Amino acid sequence: MSIGNGNKKANGAAVARATKLRFERARLIVTLSDAREISVPLSWYPTLQRASPNARRRWTILGPGLSFHWPALDLDLSVAGLIHGLPELIPRPPRLGRLAAMTKPPRRRSTTTRKLS
Repeated sequence: MSIGNGNKKANGAAVARATKLRFERARLIVTLSDAREISVPLSWYPTLQRASPNARRRWTILGPGLSFHWPALDLDLSVAGLIHGLPELIPRPPRLGRLAAMTKPPRRRSTTTRKLS
């Protein structure tokens, strides 16, 4: 009977864990505990692409190698997401069409009075 050690999923597949991260040219490269490397275009992660090299270097591994965190960028990337090729999703700002018209303050009426002759 196996008691499990947290390194396998319920279906028996090994859980990929990150050990290193580096940037080369325009790519993010992650080394996994089983010696595989994942290389993805930095353009998939606009927050990292726009960040300074110094901000990119300041990351930590969360959990037992399951994700990365950049505190200065407020960014987290999971190893599973990197393996499956999931890009960073940045929500679009809301459209302001009717919403903006509904939130505009009402027009003020002129308070000046005309003198009738």
